[in-house]
Amino acid sequence: MTNYRIALMSALALLAGVVSAADTPALPRYVQAPAGSSLTFIFDQAGAASKGAFKKFTTELRYDEKTPAAGSLNVEVEIASVDTQDKERDEMLAGADLFDAQKFPDAQYVASSFARRADGTLESVGKLTLRGVTHDLRLPLKITRTATGLELSGEAAIKRLAYGVGQGDFQSTESVGDEVRLQYKVALVKAP
Repeated sequence: MTNYRIALMSALALLAGVVSAADTPALPRYVQAPAGSSLTFIFDQAGAASKGAFKKFTTELRYDEKTPAAGSLNVEVEIASVDTQDKERDEMLAGADLFDAQKFPDAQYVASSFARRADGTLESVGKLTLRGVTHDLRLPLKITRTATGLELSGEAAIKRLAYGVGQGDFQSTESVGDEVRLQYKVALVKAP
């Protein structure tokens, strides 16, 4: 095959890809509203439930209720924004033995598709990266329409030690439990 024919076939293949992409409508894109969102976590400390939140995070959702499987979700969390209403505990959580916010300033959840659960609700199929460790994570999603866009909410549990959140004395689950429950409610507006 001559170089001319190879170049021509490559150009045709590229053009076919561009036409195919143009035929597929882009899903509506939603971004986190400036107010009205929360990302909280509940953990067991010394036998009692303790609660904290991340005050700074961003969310982007691509979603159409007619084609939910094609949806995507991207969440970025600023680890140093951890807030448990106790400054000393917040500093400990952000420290090297737990979140290590200096070395790993952000956590990220990225899902490239949604699946329908047996009960008819949705879950995102994605990966959570926390403290430099990535694992598959399916998050239950309730997506409801609001006057200004959408609200995304749900609750899931993860194991902190699977992500290395617990070095030194914190590898033990005697004082801090391994399971952490995440609760999320995010107000979203349609992006321009």
